[in-house]
Amino acid sequence: MKRKIFAATSIALMVALSACGRGGTYADVARFHTNQPINRGTLFIQPADPAIANSLEFRTHAESVAVEMRRQGFQTVPDAGQAQYVATLDITQTDGTTVTRPGTTVGVPVGPTIIATPVGRGPRNSSERTTTVAVQIQRQSDGQKVWEGRASKTATAGSQQATLTWAVPALAGALFTDFPGTPGVTQQVRI
Repeated sequence: MKRKIFAATSIALMVALSACGRGGTYADVARFHTNQPINRGTLFIQPADPAIANSLEFRTHAESVAVEMRRQGFQTVPDAGQAQYVATLDITQTDGTTVTRPGTTVGVPVGPTIIATPVGRGPRNSSERTTTVAVQIQRQSDGQKVWEGRASKTATAGSQQATLTWAVPALAGALFTDFPGTPGVTQQVRI
């Protein structure tokens, strides 16, 4: 009897560990451009909604994008009049409906009773929040869009990954990975 309990417990533990080790955290990333080289230069970041241009929140999120743009060879400037390019930043969050993830339930005998223990991917019955970071880059000289992209991540509402302070820097990093990226293809990028 003890061997059966040990075997059932071992199987439950293996199932739980294999579910935890799968995957990782990914963002869905789509980018669009004309496959022409994008010369690096000075860049100003503005919000899609001009009403929030001076907010501390926008400036914090814009700095996350600016860090990634500087890694790509752009020089960010504080005034649009000094910029060769303007990047328009739009950040959205949407809340989904309640989602049930079944996971796996394993019964473990304890005396005459079997206790069902949920293992594997969870949580059960949770709301989800999707965060999207979208950026469009256009040349100042002629107003021509040279690049645009968006990165999205869905996380459990209330979790750290659903907060803007976690999601925006992570999504900005994913969005500018391998810049300018393959146009017209949605890819999963590890964050």
